[in-house]
Amino acid sequence: MRRPDLRRLRRPERAEEKFLGPLEAEVMDRLWKRRSATVRDIVDDLARSRELAYTTVMTIMVRLHEKELLERTREGKTYLYRPALTRQELRERLSRDLARGLVADFGDAALAAFTAELGTVDASHRAALRRVAQKDNRGPR
Repeated sequence: MRRPDLRRLRRPERAEEKFLGPLEAEVMDRLWKRRSATVRDIVDDLARSRELAYTTVMTIMVRLHEKELLERTREGKTYLYRPALTRQELRERLSRDLARGLVADFGDAALAAFTAELGTVDASHRAALRRVAQKDNRGPR
């Protein structure tokens, strides 16, 4: 059986959708663009393409806050939400957690697969990846 070429299937611009629910990813996308917003702001943004109840969006934003993906401050009777991480920081966190999980679950098989994938990357890109990995190993966890 022939394996599909997964590189053609990837959509790196919305990779976080694989780890967040579709509505969570949409809310995060809106907040990354706006930088801060109330629930009402996000409901109004989303209303341009679909109709959602205020309470549905509020529940999603509370969940994202509980997952530490959104920060919030009270402004009068409402909360103002801000992304706790940039899109890139979220991707780095998800990638690190996923890689650690794969290594924990599959051990050497996962490490061999990562090594094989690195073989498909050109030398200058591999060198850049090594620098990023070394920086990550020195940074806070």
